[in-house]
Amino acid sequence: MKAPFLTRLKWTAYLAWHLRGQSRFAFQSLEKIERAQSKRIRRMVSYAYKYVPYYRETMDRLKLRPESFQTASDLARLPIIETSYLQRNLESVTSTEPRDLPDLEMLSSGSSGTPHKMRWNNAAIFENAAHAERERSIVASIVGRFTHYRESVIASPYASETEIQQLYRERALLPSRIMLQHQHLSILDSPETHLRQLNEFKPDIIRAYGSSIAYLFLYIEESGASFHRPKVIFYDAAELPDNIRRLISDKYGIQVLSAYQAIEAFKIGFECERHTGLHLNIDLYPVRIVDAEGVDVPHGESGDVVVSNLVNRAIVLLNYRLGDIAHMLATPCACGRTLPLLSFIDGRVDDRIMLPSGELMPPQSVRLMFTGEQTIRQYQVVQEEVDSFRVAIVGDDRPALRERLEKKFASGFGPNVRIKISFVDSIPPGASGKVRPVLSRVTSNGSAA
Repeated sequence: MKAPFLTRLKWTAYLAWHLRGQSRFAFQSLEKIERAQSKRIRRMVSYAYKYVPYYRETMDRLKLRPESFQTASDLARLPIIETSYLQRNLESVTSTEPRDLPDLEMLSSGSSGTPHKMRWNNAAIFENAAHAERERSIVASIVGRFTHYRESVIASPYASETEIQQLYRERALLPSRIMLQHQHLSILDSPETHLRQLNEFKPDIIRAYGSSIAYLFLYIEESGASFHRPKVIFYDAAELPDNIRRLISDKYGIQVLSAYQAIEAFKIGFECERHTGLHLNIDLYPVRIVDAEGVDVPHGESGDVVVSNLVNRAIVLLNYRLGDIAHMLATPCACGRTLPLLSFIDGRVDDRIMLPSGELMPPQSVRLMFTGEQTIRQYQVVQEEVDSFRVAIVGDDRPALRERLEKKFASGFGPNVRIKISFVDSIPPGASGKVRPVLSRVTSNGSAA
């Protein structure tokens, strides 16, 4: 239901105000960006102490005051919040501030195995639309125009994206002359159906989970079907196999871009046209890379991504472990943006491989075994036990490929490792709608889950 006209006018003005300068923000000096970050940190910590029980109790217990937090490094003085805590104690990090409008409640995709609820206040949702201009300006420059281009979105009908877009339509005035032309496709439909719908709509951009993009182009390759080529493929930072990405860019000449976002923190980072890594929106979502104990790792080393959300005031998350593995990049991007660079996501924390010795190895160590295997179109590795792996491959069944993979697994994980390789037509996504290329069912004590 549409909100009253004056309400819609108010939120339109709010959006317009926050849109100012966003497309060029990433090119400002790092000093200016850090000043903006520091301002948000001071405001959010003061707000959290006043309205959020967890932070008030924690800061009192640690003898900290809101004024103790001035920079991103100060946030490390707070304990790290784990997903398991969020699932059990959501109300403790929920704001008690009275609001005129209800918060937008969403459910996570469950990439970590168990979905959980998140809430975003309306102001944060509209700020998110403004922050999207940082990545949208890159997409629009590739498309060649900033208005009226066509965008197809492949997503779950129950995804947070659908709810957010509905909120924009109900509570803002979006003039038709600047609106994009959207097509929404269901992730539940087949790649054949998606291709037919895309050919009819002829989008300039396709946005989807990486796994949906992989399914689509696997179908195109296998069927030889003709298709309308968009100018840009835009996907979440994980889940698109490297060989599919290369296929899209090298064979079909389509620009591929990704973004790093989560239901707990919307606009963490984005990929630019140089494809070096992910530019981090540190003024909005400062990031730390830590080890399992929560200690910062040396610059350039892989570790767990910990993020602080300086935008959302419905549920306040400062120092939240997202469950992803990545590392910071030292070399600045040639594009001229000064936002720090994060590597593309190496995998999920819960996808770490445990060896019989008890040593943990990142999922990237598995993915490297498939690098350069041109005949593999998609794969999934499941660790059933510490010495047992099941591998599903979409591609040609070749004895030489089997032999190479068996040798790689033996070299990487020990000569006694067992590997069962199956060639399949497709790999079904999990409950989240994504295909995780590496999945471990081994618990922290070494037993099978």
